[in-house]
Amino acid sequence: MKHVRPSAIQIDASSHCQLACPLCPTADGRTRPGLGQGHLKLADFRALLDRNPEIRHVELSNYGEMFLNPQLTEMLAYAFERGVTVSGGNGVNLNNVRAEALEAVVRYRVRTLTCSIDGATQQTYSKYRVNGNLERVLENIDRIREHRRKARSAFPVLTWQFVVFGHNEDELAAAREMAAKRGMSFLPRLSWDNTLSPVRQPELVRIETGLGAADRDEYLQEKGSGYTRDICYQLWNQPVLNWDGRVNGCCVNYWQPFPVNAFDAGLEGAANHPDLAYARAMLSGKAEPRADIPCTRCHHFEEIRQAANWITPEEIAAQSDSLRMAALLPEAAAGARFAQVMVVKGWDPLPAPVWHTTGRVFRFGVDTAVYFAPSGPGRYTAVLRIPGAGGKSQVRIFRFEIPARPLCAEIPLDTEQAGADSENDFDLSSSPAAPENIWIL
Repeated sequence: MKHVRPSAIQIDASSHCQLACPLCPTADGRTRPGLGQGHLKLADFRALLDRNPEIRHVELSNYGEMFLNPQLTEMLAYAFERGVTVSGGNGVNLNNVRAEALEAVVRYRVRTLTCSIDGATQQTYSKYRVNGNLERVLENIDRIREHRRKARSAFPVLTWQFVVFGHNEDELAAAREMAAKRGMSFLPRLSWDNTLSPVRQPELVRIETGLGAADRDEYLQEKGSGYTRDICYQLWNQPVLNWDGRVNGCCVNYWQPFPVNAFDAGLEGAANHPDLAYARAMLSGKAEPRADIPCTRCHHFEEIRQAANWITPEEIAAQSDSLRMAALLPEAAAGARFAQVMVVKGWDPLPAPVWHTTGRVFRFGVDTAVYFAPSGPGRYTAVLRIPGAGGKSQVRIFRFEIPARPLCAEIPLDTEQAGADSENDFDLSSSPAAPENIWIL
């Protein structure tokens, strides 16, 4: 069985949550027998990074609310010092956050925060996020945005995640608009249990989510693979750890941790424990289910097994180096409302700016940054096209370098100081180089 060397992990900063979401196993106590209750300790986190220098990225949210960890700010500071990126991309509810933590996620360049907000009004939001306060959540988001503005920072990237139910489907458009006004990306998600408030207007959900499906069963039927199939990739690329170092393997498993502790065995040793290697073989269709392997009890594995749609090496390879993230921060030119942005690997020669296929629009005064995933370290060129009066445009050219370590790179683009050429003078010569389609949002 192939040896794996993951450079990213997911570990619960806290197994506690203050909400009582009806479908959540944390809220109803299902996680307690397998995972226990507690907070990730700063000493354990520091030791984990010190002893495993291969770790480049840490996701700090899973079954609990990461902001409930009293030592979160110190953890973010230490990860930043070590050149390790951190995210809360699995989901945070942002109901109770200390002021210093709101500032710390900006200061220490947390990569992403996915904010779980399933409604545009308090009445709708609280039907699922029981005990949650929408006004307080939005206030905390706005405080983070204000810290970003003051720091002239692009991070964290803020995403509004909206799990679709029958009781909130009519607020999809309103929530998307609220997210857009805050410069947030909008991520509609299909519910994992159709028995709770099933969708009432399937066609509306198919259109508004852009997924072409109104629930996960329909998604599987239409697409031929599970809606969250990529969760299984974690056993290769981003093993999930419990707050006490025990290994869950993936973010779904709460019932039976694997019999190894990453705090003791190290990340590589834990990831290659024989039981995890056997689980990967099961998911690849190379081993029969075994009762002592947690995947055997998982509906995701059962979905894969029934369809014989096994995880492939190509899928894993495609996800293996997606840790780099960079942000362009254009400064507004006088009177400019927006700019079209293109990124090219290398410094010259420049290709023709094929804006309609590779460009992104940046709205001055609304958007925080233009985010992209560099294909690797090295030299890059950003080209900004700023429409002007009378149908004429100005083109600004910026050259910068991306470092090897995957800290979230921030590249200021001062449109007043950069070299400005009229569009007609811009180098349109043919070139083997081509713009990269590497946009994140």
